[in-house]
Amino acid sequence: MGIFKSKYARLTAKGQITIPKSVRQALNVEEGDQLIFTKDEDGKMVVKKGALVAFDEFATAIGQEAEDKGITEKELLEDLKEVRKEMWNERREN
Repeated sequence: MGIFKSKYARLTAKGQITIPKSVRQALNVEEGDQLIFTKDEDGKMVVKKGALVAFDEFATAIGQEAEDKGITEKELLEDLKEVRKEMWNERREN
């Protein structure tokens, strides 16, 4: 990923901003997409496309459930690999 130069936007009296085109392109967002604003551990604000946040939350939940059940990351990845292989074979048969 290359260096992304800082971009600026002005906040209106209604609390709205226009996101610069280069930022919209970098986030791969378009009209109607939801954006999620979160603060990371360092206190930095992070902007993500809504669909990515849903995936992150799903992955975190799966990881936590596996950890709670004593399943290692290696075991989880091996199981995932096997499931993907089975799904691929089913698609090829149909």
